[in-house]
Amino acid sequence: MEELWEPFGEMRRLRRAMKGCQSMGGLEELEGFKEPLTDVMDEGAELVALMELPGASKEGIKVSTTANTLKVRVEKEEDKEEKDENYLYRERRYGGFYRAISLPAEVIPDQVKASYKNGVLEVRMKKKVRTDTGKEIKVE
Repeated sequence: MEELWEPFGEMRRLRRAMKGCQSMGGLEELEGFKEPLTDVMDEGAELVALMELPGASKEGIKVSTTANTLKVRVEKEEDKEEKDENYLYRERRYGGFYRAISLPAEVIPDQVKASYKNGVLEVRMKKKVRTDTGKEIKVE
């Protein structure tokens, strides 16, 4: 029997092949989670990330950083039920948002601040200051 071509099957195979490419940044994804639209800007002393997280609650947002990576995760559960005399309708959904980003510069994880307003998460990260001038050592 001839096998039918499935366009989304090819995309799934490509995604599975790319899952091992964590070093490329931003490719890590969890099943059932959407990747939020994200902008990362360099503002001199800080990196600023803006993420669109519509429908998320402030309490449900988890932000973590290392010197080189920003991770944001939002889990959402929905349980919807409608009853009428002749039918019952029930639907459950689980998912949310997840994004892991390789940062273009090293940041100080202890000096990261995040705020959430009108469906947009703003993460401000202080960059590490590199001093290439060295230090003079007194000879004793």
